[in-house]
Amino acid sequence: MFAKVEATLHRVRRRLSRSEWAVRHLGLTPSEGTAEAPGLLLIQIDGLGRGQLERAIAANTMPFLRRLLRREGYELHTFYSGLPSTTPAVQAELYYGVRSAVPAFSFFDRTMKKLGRMWDPDWAKAREAACAEKAEGLLRGGSSWSNIYTGGAGQHESHFCAASIGLGDMWRTKKIRNIFVFIVLNLTAAVRIAGLLAVEAAVGFVDLVRAILRGRSPRREFLLLVSRVFVGVGLRELLTISGAIDVTRGLPIVHINFVGYDEESHVRGPGSRLAHFALRGIDRAIKHIVRAAERSVRRDYAVWIFSDHGQEPTKPLPDLVPGGVEAVLQQCLELSLRHDMAWRNQSQFWFSSAFLSRSRFNQARIERARAADALTAEEQKTFTVAAMGPVGHVYFAEEKTDEQRQALAQRLVKQGMIPGVLVRFGDGRITWFHAQGETRVPQEMAPLLPHPEPLRAEIGRDVVTFMETPDVGDLVLLGWSPGGPAWSFAPERGAHGGFGPNETQGFALLPRHTPLPEGTEFFIRPRALRTAALYHIGRCESPACRTLDERRTELRLMTYNVHGCGGMDGRVSPRRVARVIRGPMPDIVALQEVDLGRRRSRAEDQALIIAQELGMHVVFCPTITRGEEHYGHAMLSRFPIEVVKRARLPHDAASWWQEPRSAMWARIEVRGQVVNVITTHLGLGPRERVLQVEALLGPEWIGGIPADEPVLLCGDFNALPGSAPYRLTATRLRDVQAGSSGHKPLATFSSLQPLVRLDHIFTSRHFERQRVVVVRNDLTRVASDHLPLVADLRIATAAAGTPTTTRRESPARKPRAQPAELR
Repeated sequence: MFAKVEATLHRVRRRLSRSEWAVRHLGLTPSEGTAEAPGLLLIQIDGLGRGQLERAIAANTMPFLRRLLRREGYELHTFYSGLPSTTPAVQAELYYGVRSAVPAFSFFDRTMKKLGRMWDPDWAKAREAACAEKAEGLLRGGSSWSNIYTGGAGQHESHFCAASIGLGDMWRTKKIRNIFVFIVLNLTAAVRIAGLLAVEAAVGFVDLVRAILRGRSPRREFLLLVSRVFVGVGLRELLTISGAIDVTRGLPIVHINFVGYDEESHVRGPGSRLAHFALRGIDRAIKHIVRAAERSVRRDYAVWIFSDHGQEPTKPLPDLVPGGVEAVLQQCLELSLRHDMAWRNQSQFWFSSAFLSRSRFNQARIERARAADALTAEEQKTFTVAAMGPVGHVYFAEEKTDEQRQALAQRLVKQGMIPGVLVRFGDGRITWFHAQGETRVPQEMAPLLPHPEPLRAEIGRDVVTFMETPDVGDLVLLGWSPGGPAWSFAPERGAHGGFGPNETQGFALLPRHTPLPEGTEFFIRPRALRTAALYHIGRCESPACRTLDERRTELRLMTYNVHGCGGMDGRVSPRRVARVIRGPMPDIVALQEVDLGRRRSRAEDQALIIAQELGMHVVFCPTITRGEEHYGHAMLSRFPIEVVKRARLPHDAASWWQEPRSAMWARIEVRGQVVNVITTHLGLGPRERVLQVEALLGPEWIGGIPADEPVLLCGDFNALPGSAPYRLTATRLRDVQAGSSGHKPLATFSSLQPLVRLDHIFTSRHFERQRVVVVRNDLTRVASDHLPLVADLRIATAAAGTPTTTRRESPARKPRAQPAELR
């Protein structure tokens, strides 16, 4: 009854949904027949390092992400950006698996003899085209929002991307025009966005005046104000509405990149009050999109939240040295080479994201930047510098000897105050020059890095790959070195691009036990996330995949009435049930009310689907059989299952609800110890429940098991604590939720508002209870009308190695082979 009422409410809500209205009336193409197909929502918070995220969560600046971690079964991983730690390089590896696709955000193309930046559409398209020749884009068939590349998404599904079409073109393709029409017609959304823009403009203007009075650059502060209003708020709200519409449409993969934090961190610093204030709005936007993904009836979405890199708090070198890094180079060259060279200020300043719009104003900015980047005649004869952030590339017009480059690198560090210089010599050797001396890369690099131990060797390997990039500079200037402050060669207080400890460590917030490639125990890099994403949406190129083999000493058991995998929203989704189970990742799972071949659930083998998703063994026990349709319960295990018995239980002829009931008895060897597991679903009549418990405790079932063998009895008993069947069971076995100080028994029904304990786990004396939880979160609330009960149990030492003599019957079904590189 509860499920039907809730499903009706969900249907009404969908009919009134603004996103559904947009899909129906604004010409947006939805996915059809994909309700049970896996989907993936990738949400990127550009530039937010793991340390800053943890600080924001501790301060409750991001309450929704905090909830995901504490209540929704998410895990926080370190996301290692690779090198360089810039968005173009990270997204190239994420979308196409190509490492170090670019040497920096700004660099000199040796083939074209041009200097450019990656928000230039021509440069972004050229680099993406080169990557696309090596692999298919991750976002094929999906949508890309506010990224550098399209990622393989069609041009009509790529928006505010440097390598995609502009706002005017998007207007002509009707999608953006339709979204604006949707906002205008939706009075509430229009008023809300207008109010947010006005408030942000007012607050930003006050900050601008204060900053100018403190001596900050008026030009930079004005650009920051524009970025705060139109990127931090305007673009954020547009992405929120558009992302909700795309998941409502059921696209297989959607990638949304929020850039507001990164924009403001560059100007004020990654830990600044302004930057963290931007995270509040991003957190609310993420919550809105995630809720839309959870309600989508066209795709079964998983949500992964990550950042591409972090930022180092930096001191701007141009504020200390007039003329910036070019002046330092000129001075060192005069000392080293003993002659003057034509030189001009060529380091790139921080810009707001010009690629987010193709308006005449922004197009003019791009053209001015291209003109400024054009080399002068003198530079074509000498050299040029691309220094946008904490990494600078020096390109010589004429090839210099190893000795000349080494001498200049040493002088830049010792006399020029440059924290570090990388040089790749003609024989392939790479040397890192810094204030503490000279370090061979990668052989001697690891001890100098303050990063976590497992990351140091990876950074050393990536520096080698980075230095072998065709367009890398003849000298690579570094704004970070061990033991000193971080500098940026541009006028900014937050920067990234090198291998500093903050800029290389972003974060990945993933559902617990998400299948990931081997080698991700300590950090995840973009290519690993790509492999996991391809596997999740069914496009994994690997021949095999395996589920995480969590190392634990106790036995984890779950009992869960899945209600035919029919959720409280009316959706029948065994894959959603699998996601519920994946959270705690139990060793053994007892499922009740499972369908096999029933028309109401698309004639699917629900137990097998769930087992395949989890990589577990499975057996099924039919309770009701009508032709090819079966209904009953199932047992899943990470270990092989030996079925001892499947049988009907007694029923009361006078009961008001005549439904057959059954039980299944299996033996499972768990870490060298054989355990007897019996799962059941008792009847609704009080008299028949007593009869059924008496049978289960009798000689045909538990009574026939030797006293020295461990026994577990679990399932939906339809019986409250204190009832006759419960008391009868408790005379022989122990309830894991009772008789223990410090644990308050938890209700399992209904999932909407748990009021009663109907689901139970009983154990023999061989087990010691370690922990008991009822998994209650947004996912379990909607996946079934019951909540899963999970117990961690330790087998007493005295019971270990006990011999068993129970006969064997049917083998377990084998789970689907999963990628060997995935866990």
